[in-house]
Amino acid sequence: MASRKGLHPTQLVAMAFTVIILFGALLLMIPTATNSGESTPFIDALFTATSAVTVTGLSTLNVETHWSQFGHWIIAILIQIGGFGIVGFATLVGYLLDGRISLKNKMLTTSEASIAVAPDIKSLLKNIAKVMLFFQGLLFIFLFVRLLTHYNYSTADALGHGLFHAMSAFNNAGFALYSDSLIGFARDGWIIVPIFMTVIIASVGFPVIVEIRDRAKCYLAKLLKKPKPFAFPAQWSLNSRIVLWATLVLLVGGSIAIGFLEWNNPKTLGPLDPVSKILDSIFAAVMPRTAGFNAMDMSVVNPSSWLIMDILMFIGGASASTAGGIKIGTAVVLFYIIYTEIRGEAAVNIGNRRLPRSMQRQALTIVSLAAAVVIGATVLLRLTTNFTLDEILFEVTSAVGTTGLSTGITAQMPDHAKFLLSLLMLFGRLGPIVVATSLALRKTKRHFEYPKERPLIG
Repeated sequence: MASRKGLHPTQLVAMAFTVIILFGALLLMIPTATNSGESTPFIDALFTATSAVTVTGLSTLNVETHWSQFGHWIIAILIQIGGFGIVGFATLVGYLLDGRISLKNKMLTTSEASIAVAPDIKSLLKNIAKVMLFFQGLLFIFLFVRLLTHYNYSTADALGHGLFHAMSAFNNAGFALYSDSLIGFARDGWIIVPIFMTVIIASVGFPVIVEIRDRAKCYLAKLLKKPKPFAFPAQWSLNSRIVLWATLVLLVGGSIAIGFLEWNNPKTLGPLDPVSKILDSIFAAVMPRTAGFNAMDMSVVNPSSWLIMDILMFIGGASASTAGGIKIGTAVVLFYIIYTEIRGEAAVNIGNRRLPRSMQRQALTIVSLAAAVVIGATVLLRLTTNFTLDEILFEVTSAVGTTGLSTGITAQMPDHAKFLLSLLMLFGRLGPIVVATSLALRKTKRHFEYPKERPLIG
């Protein structure tokens, strides 16, 4: 609850992100940040800074040709700050709200723990930084070696491009230093596979990554007959089970759906061999959740594929990750609420755990607000621009889901539409977390109840 003497924590985070975006926009307006040596218009600088800090990837300008090396580094730094900031805040809030203790105790508490111990913030943030830098460093090595040996990049270019795309991929930002995103590497598995694997790992969220890492240490110690470093419950945490299974379902389902719809499309997968078609289908299913790289031209895909991607972008990745969307946990909780109502049961259960009613209300609120924002923005842009409904819905969902995929209309948007998309990106990055936190921290209680009455529904 907000203090009388200060701002609510979520207000502070929103203000911090806004200040960083404005500062980033001012830096991008410096003539040195462009190849032409001319200052970038404020609305385009603001849009790019917002897209970078919210790790979205939408851009009104050609990232490769418009920005200088200095501009590219500004974008990269904004991406890293945005990714670390949102993961750190979301993870910290998650542990606080769940009543869990810090990572120093290696997540020993179960999903029913109710120990109200404050996390060790310094240790928490240090662990987040280590995980982020480890996976970014791993991808950087893959990209650096491949660009240097196979594409004959100079050492400096291989270093710069490898580092930029490693940061962009793990933070699910989707910014690329190429005008066609990653279409030029679409047939190169040594580039495509490491990138989409990094995106998947980043999208499952920091708590899940830590649990996988620490359980792996325990299994390895058991295999080598050494003392276990930690003691875990036999069962995985409910959050990890939800995230891992839902990620697998969305990945497989999305790949099959996009592959089926694009298999014979002469402008996308049609001319390719079966292996390349499968690889591109997987890549196209991974990126909407929510990295924004593309290995096929989004402007020529089947409109039905756009709709599948809209759904994937709306759901996004896991909580406490660099991914956007309403989050996997929210979507799964909503699914089980519907499933429970259809079955006529009283309590919502997932696996062998019962969900608190407060969490059910939070999930319904987040989904309803996100859907209302998408619908409202789509209607507004349809009334004020000349783009088709399919194109606008895709663009709006991409912004709200902080994905960064586009049908190619971003640069053609009028200024008011660019500003609206900037607001949508900020909402998509902070909105679900701010709403969930505000609801969870609110402890207001009524000391009376009104009489019940059931209106007609359905």
